Amino acid sequence: MKRKIFIAVLIMFLQVSIVFAEETIRVSGLTEPVKDVTLSLEVGGEIAKIFFEEGEYIQQGAGILELNKKFDELEIERRKLIWESKVEVNSASERAATLKSLLESTQALFETMGSVSKEELETKEMEYKLAVAEHERLKIAEERERIEYKMALENLNKLILKSPIRGVVTELFLDEGENCEPRQPLVQVVDTSICLLVCNIEAHLGQNLKTGQTVDLEIPVGSQTVQKKGKVIFVSPVVDSASGLLMVKTEFKNLKGSVRPGVAGYMLIPDNTSP
Repeated sequence: MKRKIFIAVLIMFLQVSIVFAEETIRVSGLTEPVKDVTLSLEVGGEIAKIFFEEGEYIQQGAGILELNKKFDELEIERRKLIWESKVEVNSASERAATLKSLLESTQALFETMGSVSKEELETKEMEYKLAVAEHERLKIAEERERIEYKMALENLNKLILKSPIRGVVTELFLDEGENCEPRQPLVQVVDTSICLLVCNIEAHLGQNLKTGQTVDLEIPVGSQTVQKKGKVIFVSPVVDSASGLLMVKTEFKNLKGSVRPGVAGYMLIPDNTSP
């Protein structure tokens, strides 16, 4: 009797498992990194130094390579000397102060004693105004020189290629000593800590998938299969008219780098066609 009960329970369990299996569909897709950037510089020149090799990990903002910058460094020094030179401005300031004093003395003599003519007073006023205008002109020129110095610094920064993300240098397109053109691809950096599984599924299977939904993923790694939890971050609002398929992107963590982006994977979703 106990044996019959055990067999009946086992059959019931197998039936439930079969139904559960039938209600889940494995949808294939391809994995890819969320962040995969190919970097270039706005200017061209000779590559003077490469700081990282292929396969090395870099932090965000780290300099990967730099162009020859000797001329630009000399230009910065020149512009800094011009900007910091205060000789002309100081001289103009002292001249304006002297002429102001003379004007005040002349005006006092004109008003109290009348020992100077009006024409002489007007001449002193004109000389003072011209000196003030010259001082203002030199101050504006000094500010322009400061800005030009800052621009030279910015131009120097353009010779250094920095990574906008943290990740691994996967490819260096040129070597030290080679010349590059503006906006020519120089380095590829990939962050594999967060990846995507991109699937194109039948529209009726993805109609209930929503952004933010958690789904189970299966991704082959060598001879094994890794189980992952993924979050749906994109469900296409349109169905491809040619194939009838719907694009779905699922994000998953890959902090240990066990999954190498580019391999196939599977998303497990409910079979909405089951009774």
